[in-house]
Amino acid sequence: MHHRSRSHRLRRAAAALAVVAGTLTACGTDPLERCVPEPSTTASAAQLVGTYVGSREADGVRLTLTATPGGNRGGTLTAENWPTGNFHTSQPGKAFTGSGTWEVEDPRPPTRRSLLRLQFEDPAEVTSGDTLDKLSIGIDAQRIFVYDDVDPDVCPAFRLQLQTE
Repeated sequence: MHHRSRSHRLRRAAAALAVVAGTLTACGTDPLERCVPEPSTTASAAQLVGTYVGSREADGVRLTLTATPGGNRGGTLTAENWPTGNFHTSQPGKAFTGSGTWEVEDPRPPTRRSLLRLQFEDPAEVTSGDTLDKLSIGIDAQRIFVYDDVDPDVCPAFRLQLQTE
């Protein structure tokens, strides 16, 4: 009898841990669906063209990516309410609206994932490198996200989703 009750407690604890672990990566009501798709290792510039709208820490942020005619790696960008600041120390600064260029960086070690590299033309805080300028790319059958992938076990707080018509 004693063995059976300990086994029951262990099963309940394992179930509770599974729920907690699922919510760390899922951030939604369905523990099997991630809040953003896994980082892509094969993203192409053609897939990323369009307008992205932010949520959570990126609420109010818009990013529009346009392809360069004849180019296959990137194009031009327009950003609205893009934050400046040191993201590594969680010190966001003022937001700006600006333009620049973008490209998809090919996967390379150690992460072997594609990255979206943004190059802003202004303001000075941005051109000095004091803002978020590399984002992970997540693509699945229904969604495309670009996001700051600080910790792969936690749902990204700074994320933007491609809007569909």
